[in-house]
Amino acid sequence: MSLSVSGYIRQFYKGNVFGATANGRNGQPSYRLFSSDMKALRQAVRGLGDYDYNDQESDGEELVNKVKAFVNTYNNFVDSAKSMDDEEVDRYMSKLKKLTKGSAEELSDIGISIQNNGKLKIDEKTLAGTGRYEVSKLFSSDAEFSGKIEQQMKKTYNMMVRNSLNIPKQSTQSVKKTESGTQPPEVGDGTGEEEEKPPVQEDIELARQLVQALAGSSVDYTV
Repeated sequence: MSLSVSGYIRQFYKGNVFGATANGRNGQPSYRLFSSDMKALRQAVRGLGDYDYNDQESDGEELVNKVKAFVNTYNNFVDSAKSMDDEEVDRYMSKLKKLTKGSAEELSDIGISIQNNGKLKIDEKTLAGTGRYEVSKLFSSDAEFSGKIEQQMKKTYNMMVRNSLNIPKQSTQSVKKTESGTQPPEVGDGTGEEEEKPPVQEDIELARQLVQALAGSSVDYTV
């Protein structure tokens, strides 16, 4: 049985229900919306990947509604990424927009156009008349487009967790080579002045939200 578009959106935002509706999103911190949109967009991609495109008796309305819900969720992510007002988030968002533009022709074939602000827009008549095969080229479990979107969500997640916990990228300084062998890096002179300060509570909460965004489960962080 097919759900309505809003029903699929609520399904994608399970565990972060405040992000599923305009009223629920209103007034929510940007990082919370960003993390819930990240999870929801991945769930939207997976939902379309699970659809049986070879079943000629499958519910066509289900496919149309899932595509509409995907577009809604994608647009939410564009909005929340912009509201983060973060240069690195902007760079990762630019990569997502670039890969989406790379599939502009295929998206247009099923009635989805890319607007100047990076959001997607649906021509419902074209989408309703599109065959399963055309949609599968974009959203089946082994489709390149959906695979790239999910991979970009993983990269964005890793970046946000790394930054929120002040974890540096892999560096040549992480391992010190000496004539006697491999030694761990120096950590200071023992005064304690060089010790890294623990993350503040808001950073921990952000990390928890971001882990939930892709893991889809509750994670308990303690300090």
